[in-house]
Amino acid sequence: MIKINLLPEARVERVQKSPMISLGMTDLNNYILVGCLVIGLAVVGFTYWRLSSRQAELRRELVEAQNEFRELEPIIKQVEDFKKRTENLQHRIDVINRLKDNQYGPVRIMDEVSKALPDLLWLESMNLAGSTVAVRGRALNETAVANFIANLAASPFFGEPSLRIMSQDQQGVFSFDLSFGFTYTPKPASNSQGSVG
Repeated sequence: MIKINLLPEARVERVQKSPMISLGMTDLNNYILVGCLVIGLAVVGFTYWRLSSRQAELRRELVEAQNEFRELEPIIKQVEDFKKRTENLQHRIDVINRLKDNQYGPVRIMDEVSKALPDLLWLESMNLAGSTVAVRGRALNETAVANFIANLAASPFFGEPSLRIMSQDQQGVFSFDLSFGFTYTPKPASNSQGSVG
């Protein structure tokens, strides 16, 4: 009698079918993995292409900016030279204006002092420090010094003179040293008359 065992064959068939199903799942996983890799490579490639394009564009802009700077460099230098010349001229104008302003005071002082000089008196030095004028001179008599002080006091540009030193040498010549204030704006005439009367 012949015995046929069908069970082991069925098991064999099951075993054979089972690897085919697992092989199909592995292929699906492989396809997914390959698809993800392709998508990742595509994203990386696109990003690389976009960044390369941007880099090339920035390089072109840099070259254009450098060329434009080279073209404008002489003009920029001319503008800087013009600014320096303008500053230099403005400085000179300021110095001239300051000299004009300062010139008015000494000219006025010299004019007023020369008007106040009496006969028999001469000046040896005159110094201006701020608004104070110091005068040193000589006279042949005391009356000339007194007249000089009175004339200075009468000027609307001077304050009351102060005699600091007066001495007489062996030849009879008087040396004097006096100081008084100076103002650019003259004193009103009514005040000076009111103080005298």
